[in-house]
Amino acid sequence: MRLVYLFMLMGVALATTGQPEKTTIYASRGDAKTTYRTSDGLNSFNIEIRGTIEVSDDDRDISSMSHDGYFEVTKTSFGSRRTIKITREGSVLIKRYYEGRTEINFDPEGRKWLAEILPEVVRTTTIAAESRVNRFYSKGGTQAVLTEIDAIKSDHVKSYYARMLMKKPVLEKDYATLIHKVTGNMHSDHYISEFLQDNLHKFLRNKEATEAAFAATDKMGSDHYKTQIIKEVLRGQPASLENVQVALTSASKIHSDHYKTEILTSLMRQHNLTDAMVTEMINTSKTVQSDHYRMVILTQALERDLPAIAHQRVVESVKDIHSDHYKTQVIKSMLDRSIDENVLNELMPVASTIASDHYRTEILTSMLNRQKFSDGAFTQLVEYGADMGSDHYKSVIFKNALDRSYLNEANVIAILNAAKSITSDHYFTEVLVSAAPHVRTGSDAVKTAYRNAARKISSETYYGRAIRALDR
Repeated sequence: MRLVYLFMLMGVALATTGQPEKTTIYASRGDAKTTYRTSDGLNSFNIEIRGTIEVSDDDRDISSMSHDGYFEVTKTSFGSRRTIKITREGSVLIKRYYEGRTEINFDPEGRKWLAEILPEVVRTTTIAAESRVNRFYSKGGTQAVLTEIDAIKSDHVKSYYARMLMKKPVLEKDYATLIHKVTGNMHSDHYISEFLQDNLHKFLRNKEATEAAFAATDKMGSDHYKTQIIKEVLRGQPASLENVQVALTSASKIHSDHYKTEILTSLMRQHNLTDAMVTEMINTSKTVQSDHYRMVILTQALERDLPAIAHQRVVESVKDIHSDHYKTQVIKSMLDRSIDENVLNELMPVASTIASDHYRTEILTSMLNRQKFSDGAFTQLVEYGADMGSDHYKSVIFKNALDRSYLNEANVIAILNAAKSITSDHYFTEVLVSAAPHVRTGSDAVKTAYRNAARKISSETYYGRAIRALDR
């Protein structure tokens, strides 16, 4: 089945055609034949080739072709048509020239017309590209080929010539210049990406070339192609703080949170990442606007055993998450491991910004279950529980807190004071009954705090139940 490739060439005008600046070229490849068609509505060119074609040093004649070679070019303009057909018979090229359907001697009119159109034909297609690159390189090395690439208007053809050039023994020190020259005047992200990806294994050997490749990536408008290049770079070399910082700088310029997350999560999968590298990635997560994608990045980072500084960066990043659901997922992931007390003190106020009593309860109970607290931090936690609207969820937190084995009397008193915020006698009494075992063996201070709290109960039934709990 024939594969058809369509590409737009802006500002391409074949010599002597009188075409406007905007021209469309259709390139079809199949059945061992390639066809180029260009048209602006008034003039059209049709070029068919087969086999390998080579042109003369001045690009004005077909100098040779392979045994199966064939070349045909037809121009139609205002109803008139001219055609040149070239075939090979043995070692001789047979060249025929037609005006309309009438064959005319190739010399001199056919040769003259071919000389007029061929230079621009070879610059707007990939015809004879390999032999032309060989010719320029043999005469003037890398710079000579780059000069010719600069004269080519089509991004597709620029990319093709550049890839041919990279098959030559180009010096590593010239890679950065080559990247700048090739991509500097290219507009198509597709062809820039194609050129860079084909040669990244070479460019990554050289620091300046790597930076040039990232610079070329930064100028792309497509986040998709940017992401492809950056991920390819990350796969192509071991992680280093310098490389990670360069990748993160490029990632921060990507608009799409989806693609930015792809890059950051790819980085997270790298081996031998240092704490400093992961901390930089967490810091970059603050440029991600989507709560969902920021959660994905942070939870993946939290799968690692992170230092306190990294946890602090997570806290800073999670502050800007608006969704209670996603904020809760990140914080719970963070609480899976024991965290530094200073970080915990910074995290608790973040938990208090969660409007949903359900999600705040999830976080506060996770903190109680998995972390250790100073008396001051413990008091702060139960006060954040008291700040909720739901008596049910308040009671869940306070009863969970009372179930901790490490409780001291200061903790119990803090819970009793916070529990006074419960308006329901039912739920308040449940908390007091749960506190009673700690109070029965406690000091007078804790017993006084209990009885003072119980006086808040308006129902005689529930009050009696709370007081009786002390006598069991």
